[in-house]
Amino acid sequence: MSTLASPQIIYVSNLPYEATNDAIEAAFEKEGFEVEHIELIKKGSGTRTKACGLAAVSLPNGLELADVCKKMDGKSCFGRPMIVRLDKFCGDDLAYTPKPGAV
Repeated sequence: MSTLASPQIIYVSNLPYEATNDAIEAAFEKEGFEVEHIELIKKGSGTRTKACGLAAVSLPNGLELADVCKKMDGKSCFGRPMIVRLDKFCGDDLAYTPKPGAV
């Protein structure tokens, strides 16, 4: 009997509303990270949903998520610096600035 491992998930915010799964995946692959699945979070219900600039990104097991966050934080997606965190419920830092040279 095999045991399925739970996916490793990190959260990406500060995405423009027009961000796509392909653009987010390309940003991660550019830095050498394979992506298993991306879920763009939307608010609302039924036909009245809209993007809210947040995505849950599933990564393969075996990666050190803190290292992924550190390397990906501030990288560009659609011309905006991504904020990459382990917990989607962290409050955004209003004084956030991307790392020099990250974009």
